[in-house]
Amino acid sequence: MYPQSQNRRLFPIIVGVYGALWAVFSLLMLFFGLTNISGRGMEGLAAQVAIIFGIPSLIFAVLLLVCAVGLWQEKRWALVMALVLAILNLAIAVLISIAPTDITYVGFGGIVLSVVALWYIVRQFRVRN
Repeated sequence: MYPQSQNRRLFPIIVGVYGALWAVFSLLMLFFGLTNISGRGMEGLAAQVAIIFGIPSLIFAVLLLVCAVGLWQEKRWALVMALVLAILNLAIAVLISIAPTDITYVGFGGIVLSVVALWYIVRQFRVRN
């Protein structure tokens, strides 16, 4: 499906590694949220927030991994899925970067990663048509 090139396998590997890292982060967030759920005050609130954000985060990680497998097998649906996930990742990164926290640099890194992924995906669509 993709044009033949030397690095056509690089993008699925990057998506897979990103999905695996996101899954590890999500599982850690869920683990620490569940182990501290009985806490009082801010500790309990932080645990609840970790659980609330950990579940959708884990779903996103699984979608990234499914997308990576589809990209590796050069399926057309995977390219469309990658486009949707890159747009969603861009939205999440923008929200993180404008939040008044100490992790705004993570949002800026996500923006750069998303823009590069979007550029690559759009280029793949143009080459195919």
